[in-house]
Amino acid sequence: MFDLYFKDNFVAIYYNKELRLGKAIWNGQLSGAEFREATLLCLDLIDRYELSGWLGDDRNMQSILPADLQWSLEVFVPRIVAGSVLRLALLPSVFKENQQAMEVMHEKRNKLGQQLVIREFAHEQDALAWLLEPVATQHT
Repeated sequence: MFDLYFKDNFVAIYYNKELRLGKAIWNGQLSGAEFREATLLCLDLIDRYELSGWLGDDRNMQSILPADLQWSLEVFVPRIVAGSVLRLALLPSVFKENQQAMEVMHEKRNKLGQQLVIREFAHEQDALAWLLEPVATQHT
């Protein structure tokens, strides 16, 4: 269903051009340049194929360091909000520090006044089913 876009020890990034979906599976502790490069690759993929749905599998992603969180608030969040993604499905991290960082990013997103809908799921198949629903039938 998905084609591989990029993969290293910390993240695997996939996409489906026809369905306009992307997916990132995070693993371990990314920080600094590695974190920013992986995040920018996700944004590049979204822009390149005008993806409308994104699945972030954060289950094995460890904490986001304060400097990387700040960078995310200044660069990543505004760009994802301004881009083509309308729905973002998350499989939340098992690490409390990561969950807290994601909450800060959600708060920033909410202040930007946009249409990006974010939902958390326990299972990938449920997340994908939601991402594939027609936008007109969604309820937030």
